[in-house]
Amino acid sequence: MENKSKKKQRFYTFVIVPHDASRRPLTIKAPVFAIYSVLFLVVFSTLFVASSFVYSSYLTRRLVNYHQALNKNRQQREAINSFTQKTKQVELAIQELVDQDNKLRKLLGLSSWKSKAKLASNLVKYDDKAEQVSNELAQADMELADRSKSLSELRSWVNKIRERYANTPSRWPLHGRIVSRFGYRIYPWRGFHTGIDISGNYGSPIRSTADGVVSFVGWRTGYGKTVIVEHGYGKSTLYAHCSRYAVSHGQKVSKGQVVSYVGNTGYTTGPHLHYEVRTANRPVNPSTYLNLNILSASKIWKE
Repeated sequence: MENKSKKKQRFYTFVIVPHDASRRPLTIKAPVFAIYSVLFLVVFSTLFVASSFVYSSYLTRRLVNYHQALNKNRQQREAINSFTQKTKQVELAIQELVDQDNKLRKLLGLSSWKSKAKLASNLVKYDDKAEQVSNELAQADMELADRSKSLSELRSWVNKIRERYANTPSRWPLHGRIVSRFGYRIYPWRGFHTGIDISGNYGSPIRSTADGVVSFVGWRTGYGKTVIVEHGYGKSTLYAHCSRYAVSHGQKVSKGQVVSYVGNTGYTTGPHLHYEVRTANRPVNPSTYLNLNILSASKIWKE
């Protein structure tokens, strides 16, 4: 039985022959099982090392991608925070334009305008949609530019209106009581009264009711010492029965500036001011032009 088991066992013999003939060859006898075991270990080790290298490379790439994703998310959060801050600045700018618009409308006697333009308050939800946020901000910038243009046009229009208003008779030339009104009368002289008479103490200052240029300073029959101011837009005012003058011909005057003083020159029964407003040199009722504001003045301009 022992001889039979020895016959079944197989071996590989390895002979190492040296180049030097004086040395004996080296013979190595190894069992087949040992050879296969060594080969298995070599192959297993090679596969293990290779798979470990591949897996570690995969993990490294995943880790790099993870860090890149974290960095990208951080950049997106910073961009969103920047966009949110810019959005607040845009909203404040729009609100400032709205406030200025309302001030101008208040100056004109118009109702206030409230902006309905509101940027979305949930911009921070667009963490993965920075481009969409950027588009919304671009749209807000366009709206801001439109509102700036609108405000500029409104401001230009208001400046023209204010200039027109400054050249429109819109105040009392003298604080007093109206003792004779515009229209036909029978006392103290019968006929058509082309202005209104305002009572006042002798020497009281008479003020221009609008900006303009003095076109006449002198004596007129019936009117006595008279001052006429041209205001443009076909409007002029006349101040008569004065005691003395405070302006000269061709002089520019502003609304509220003293042009003469109350007297009783011409056809009068006592010191007072005869005040006229003329449109295209045609007398109109001066009472319409007392205590005007811009809104009421604009109605007269349309007539």
